[in-house]
Amino acid sequence: QVPPGPGMGCGGSVPTVSKMDPKEHADEGDHDAADIAAEEEKMRSHQAKSRRAGVAAASLSTHDIDNYQKPIHVKDDAAGAQIREIIKSNDKMKVLFGEVGEEQLSDVINAFAPTNVPAGTDIIKQGDQGDCLYIIADGTVDVFVARPGPDGKIVEGDKGQKVLTLSTGGLFGELALMYNAPRAATVTSVTEVNLWCLAALDFKMLLAKAGQQTMAKYQGWLSEVSILKALNHYELSQLADNLESEAFEAGEDIIRQGEVGDKFYILEDGQAAAIISGDGGDLEVKQYFKVGDYFGEIALLTDEPRKATVRATGEGCRVVSLSKEDFNNLLGPISDILKKDAERYPEYADFLK
Repeated sequence: QVPPGPGMGCGGSVPTVSKMDPKEHADEGDHDAADIAAEEEKMRSHQAKSRRAGVAAASLSTHDIDNYQKPIHVKDDAAGAQIREIIKSNDKMKVLFGEVGEEQLSDVINAFAPTNVPAGTDIIKQGDQGDCLYIIADGTVDVFVARPGPDGKIVEGDKGQKVLTLSTGGLFGELALMYNAPRAATVTSVTEVNLWCLAALDFKMLLAKAGQQTMAKYQGWLSEVSILKALNHYELSQLADNLESEAFEAGEDIIRQGEVGDKFYILEDGQAAAIISGDGGDLEVKQYFKVGDYFGEIALLTDEPRKATVRATGEGCRVVSLSKEDFNNLLGPISDILKKDAERYPEYADFLK
């Protein structure tokens, strides 16, 4: 037996994991197109409101986050790889875990606890409070949705109509990680089922920890940008929370010579190069390969066209960016900040006149 981690509420013997189909999934409300569209829109909206701190992280105290012990439930390589594939390939999982890095994703996979249920068991019940996301390691379940009668009430004990059957690789209950809302369906095991379950508390704690680490990393990068050295810790934290992460394939332009700049960029991973085009052709003038390298910062000061193209090289790159609009909305025009101590920034003197 493997004991459940903190807040798990689920445990059991390690499942024998069969091959999973990451495309087979459903949450409790996956019973018609309108419900799916509404739920996905809610999830996108929620993610936009809190990209880094994670779901309901605001309700977690710093003390709780700092003292949280990550649960580790041992899995063989095949089980870990299959859970990872489902998280990365499932559209709703991308919403839940889209901001999580590889190290933090491994922590999430470790937190999935094994449990076993016999055939004929109601794994979750419509109307109950949700606290876990489930992935089917092996077995089959049916999903039922009960509709209210003319009086607006659901008959007690009525599972309703079967709307879906899920088998190995299917997942359900993911809305429990996003919202403090009752289950929207009943899920019943058809056969004996081995499951991996992730508790909402562990999910929230892990994302909150990941958010702290990401914020600290971004603030560190921002503090090394010469144009931002006049900012204090609070101001840097405001900017860090508004950085957007983007991936570029090798050969793809991040910024283009001649275009008006509206963002500046910091290299998060990979490589890029600055190229100036002229009568003699293209000339590479600078390479960016160190994490934290930055470019395009003049866009925060002026609307002048870009003087070079910066292009992803090697195997591509990932950058974080901050727009001039976001900067001005948060802190006001950067030129006003720099003018207070202009002699410290001779390289930007022409833009401060």
